[in-house]
Amino acid sequence: MAPASPERGTLVAFAAKDGQIALDGTGGNSPFAAALVDKLPVPGLEISLMFRQVRDEVLERTRNLQEPHTYGSLSGVPFYLAGPAQGQDRLPEADPVLAWASLRPQEEEQLAALATQGDTRSMVGLAYRRLNAASGDFRPAEAVELFTRAAEAGSPVAEFELGKLYEKGIGVDPDPARALELYRQSAAQEFPDALNDLGYLYFQGGLGLPVDRRRALAYFERAADQRHPEAQFNFAALVDDGLVPGKGPQDAAKYLYAALRSGNANVLDILETRSDMFKLETRKALQALLRENDFYDQGIDGQFGEGTRRGLRRAYGQEE
Repeated sequence: MAPASPERGTLVAFAAKDGQIALDGTGGNSPFAAALVDKLPVPGLEISLMFRQVRDEVLERTRNLQEPHTYGSLSGVPFYLAGPAQGQDRLPEADPVLAWASLRPQEEEQLAALATQGDTRSMVGLAYRRLNAASGDFRPAEAVELFTRAAEAGSPVAEFELGKLYEKGIGVDPDPARALELYRQSAAQEFPDALNDLGYLYFQGGLGLPVDRRRALAYFERAADQRHPEAQFNFAALVDDGLVPGKGPQDAAKYLYAALRSGNANVLDILETRSDMFKLETRKALQALLRENDFYDQGIDGQFGEGTRRGLRRAYGQEE
């Protein structure tokens, strides 16, 4: 089969590389299935490391005749299919530095080995760990080196994070022009954090850029369409304010609903406590979406009483 080209944020795993034949094996399961059975239930095993271990097990079982392969580009945050290990806290997903810092020491060794082999996600993970000032292992210059290697290999996450370091002068001398160049490179690959930040920079005139509201709106919309919760909320507010030509209350509500469904706690808090920042028609349209999706069964009046707030919490995933 030909190589897969999944969307960003999606990982596709094949039992063998393109051009190879996947063996059936001699037992009840194929070598690939047997390796998955071994590794899928292991708590605290980050998904990239898990599939690397699956690959190693299949190579061993088939005497190097079959090598599984994954395609795709996951976010910069670690992900555990079987949840955290015993004694390991739930990942602070909003902060990739703390999330990668929660990996166990033996996993860092695996990341280092993979980074040496050119795996960009492992480079990014190690770089985040080197930026954790609370760990006693704060090595920003090493983080710059790791992000640089991953960025040169085409990682949009690394381009964005390296841009932040150049903007703030962490591990390197501040260089706004270099930061802006890296943000643009990352945004060119539709990385949502970079798109959202460029929206802010053009909206406010940051990093020496002239204020350009039209370009800012275009970046916010692209980030929102990449399902970036903050951008979805920001773009909804701009639509609600009448600043986006051709879009109205229905569009604002659509983006608010998507941001809420993403599980963003800040969006839920604002909609529960400060819903009047949005116009009545936008609030009505959001109520209609909640009712259409069986989260709300009362009137469409734009008043966010307890019934609507309960619907918001249900859409967020907080209540059944």
